[in-house]
Amino acid sequence: MGDGPGLELLASLDRMDLPDPEDLLADPAGAVLPERGDLRQATLDGVVAAVRARPDQERWDAAWALLVRALETGAPDLVVVPATTLAALRREDWDVPAAVEHLAGVVSLSRRADRASERVARVEAKAGR
Repeated sequence: MGDGPGLELLASLDRMDLPDPEDLLADPAGAVLPERGDLRQATLDGVVAAVRARPDQERWDAAWALLVRALETGAPDLVVVPATTLAALRREDWDVPAAVEHLAGVVSLSRRADRASERVARVEAKAGR
């Protein structure tokens, strides 16, 4: 990559100005999430990555609370992937937080949409489209 594209990349990363995942995990109720969808998605992915790097139940629960906050304040589809990834990090001795109930409908709807699009793709493939 040349100087020009490299500088563009660095400038773009600087403008992202994402919140620190550790700050969000420390106070999910007071978290201020980015409004822009791409930045919000990157922030939520960062929170899940922080939990993955240092997993414990308190941090895992805080991440769920943050995902609920994201659901309540933005586009619901942005929480599907982080919620699915976060669920996979659960340890056997960790209780499932009540916050999961708030997200269950969104994840279920997303899965139904995925299955519907797969069915459409199969029908179109059979029809030779």
